[in-house]
Order: sequence, then structure tokens, then C-alpha cells
Amino acid sequence: MNIRTRAVSVGLTASILLGGAVALAPAANAVGSSKCNIKDAKPGSVWETSTSNVNLRSGPGTNYSSKGQLSKGTDFTYHCTYKTRDGKGLWYYATVRQGAHKGVAGWVFWRYAHLA
Repeated sequence: MNIRTRAVSVGLTASILLGGAVALAPAANAVGSSKCNIKDAKPGSVWETSTSNVNLRSGPGTNYSSKGQLSKGTDFTYHCTYKTRDGKGLWYYATVRQGAHKGVAGWVFWRYAHLA
């Protein structure tokens, strides 16, 4: 074990033993509700789509990675909306309430979602 590795190991151990917590940074490309410019909370679900499934994305845009696929009828809790600067895109930030991705929060394009 080199000196640098040992120093990091000792520092983490001391932090934990003294009641501290070790914070792990989220993925660099993940974007939470801080991106929202319209906020609310209500139930919603995946709406009729021309594709078999809808991506739950890590940020409001197709350039963000998918956290998983949601099928038609999947229920979620809507938290807020991000409206793109050009006004052409709306993305809903939501937490999935059922199925394989239950409890996972992410972004769904508004055209594929229905809010109650």
C-alpha cells in the first residue's frame, strides 16, 4: 500500500470512527429537481406512446442517460417541470410508484406522460 492510499484509508476510517459520514458524489450527468422551473406535486402515469416503452432519464433531455424503461400505465408522482429555454420542450421530474423502477426518480418527456 503506498503512502497516498494509506493516507486516504486512515482519513476515511477516522471520519467514520468519529461519527462522520462519507459522502459519495452522484453521477456527473444526473440532474435532480434543482433544474425545475415549475413545481407542484401530483400523481401521474405513462400515457399512450408510439413506442413500446418510455425512457426515465437522468436529466431533462435526450442527451441524458436512461435510468430504465417505463411501460404504458406505469404510475409516478410528479414533482416539477423543466421548460427548455426555447419553450419547445417540457420534461417532468417524477418518482416511479410501481414496477421494476419503484422509488427511482428521473425525467420523462411530457408528451409521454399524463398528470391527474
